[in-house]
Amino acid sequence: MKQSFIKKSGELITVLTKDKKELKLKKSAAMNSALLRKQMEENKDDDEPLVLQEVEDKIIDKLWEYLERVDEHEIKEIEKPLVTNDMKNATDDWSANFVDIPLEDLVNLTKGASYMGIRTLIDLCCAKLACMCMDKSEEEIFNVFNINETLTEEEKQQLREENKWIEDNFE
Repeated sequence: MKQSFIKKSGELITVLTKDKKELKLKKSAAMNSALLRKQMEENKDDDEPLVLQEVEDKIIDKLWEYLERVDEHEIKEIEKPLVTNDMKNATDDWSANFVDIPLEDLVNLTKGASYMGIRTLIDLCCAKLACMCMDKSEEEIFNVFNINETLTEEEKQQLREENKWIEDNFE
C-alpha cells in the first residue's frame, strides 16, 4: 500500500509520495476533492502533514491533472441516461481524451476518484465504462473486459445485482 503525505503551505498543498515524489496543487483545486477538502478543514496546523492512502503515483498524476483542469475550466455535466457510446458526444473533447486510457488505468482512476471523493471524475469514468458496454452483448462485454470464465446464469444474475449501481448512476 502506497501512502502520500500532504503538507499545506500558503495557497498550495504539497504531496510527498512514499516514493519521495512531490506534487503541488492549488488549494482551490484541492477543494474539488471531498477527501482533501475535509482533511484541510480538520487540520488547522499548516505544518502538520495530511495523509493520502491507497492511490498509486501514476494515478495521483492523473488525479492532479484533472483537479487542476476543473479548477480552471467548467466541466460539462454528462447527460443521464447516456444516449451515445461516443464519449466525444457525451462530454467535451478534453474530458473524452482524458479517460481514453487503457482499461486497467481507467479502473484505477475510477477507484482513486472514488477514494478522493471527486464526484465529477467518478461520473466521467463511469460514463466511459458505460460507453464501453453500450449496445454490446454479454459476450462482447466479456471480451472488452477480458473475462474468460464461463458464468452460470445465477452468477450472471448476481453480477447484475451487484453492479446495478452502474445502471442506477446513469438513469
